[in-house]
Amino acid sequence: MLPRLSETETALVDYLENYLNTRTAVPSYEEIRCALNLSSKDHVSRLVEHLEELGYIRREPGRSRSLHLLRTCDGFRFHLGRTVRIPLLAIAPASFDQASHDGFDPDSYIELTRDLIPDENGIYALQVRGDSMVDAYISNGDIVVLRQQEEARNGDLVQVWVRPDESPTLKRYFFDGNRICLKPENPTMQPRYYRSEDVQVQGRVVLVIRRLERQLAA
Repeated sequence: MLPRLSETETALVDYLENYLNTRTAVPSYEEIRCALNLSSKDHVSRLVEHLEELGYIRREPGRSRSLHLLRTCDGFRFHLGRTVRIPLLAIAPASFDQASHDGFDPDSYIELTRDLIPDENGIYALQVRGDSMVDAYISNGDIVVLRQQEEARNGDLVQVWVRPDESPTLKRYFFDGNRICLKPENPTMQPRYYRSEDVQVQGRVVLVIRRLERQLAA
């Protein structure tokens, strides 16, 4: 877990990320001082030195304008270019009888191009465990990308939280006005029906990333 940044350190990392993504050069200490309204270039130097100790920045000794941004404020590795980082939050069970694997590491993310995800707000990814959705071309070990939302339409592929099991699952969603049907996409498995108050929609699948070979950790 990376240390928490101060307000000024956060501002500097944000400034570097925006600067590097819009220009071909690295900012000078004077540019940084002016942008952050700091008192002196010595103040900038101390900030940079501390951020280097924390693992956010790397410098090349003896060279001017040699700052390399390693991580963004949220702890993700910094990559130059028009990509978006999507947090990989957990392993999503695609079967009713599998437990969820919770947890989030700042290093756990996937990168997608802007043409696939124009707006990353509310977007997250889950790795699938199980084979209940194989007819929807979602297999064990694949990654699904979802947009957070609390409502779904009939036929939507969603991640839901089911009570009283208190567990998430990935299923096809149907609602007939009285109860909710969570339908697997596997001919060997049967749909299950729930009261509407026992099902909470958490996100809708917008993209599936398939891997030809993948082995999930036990």
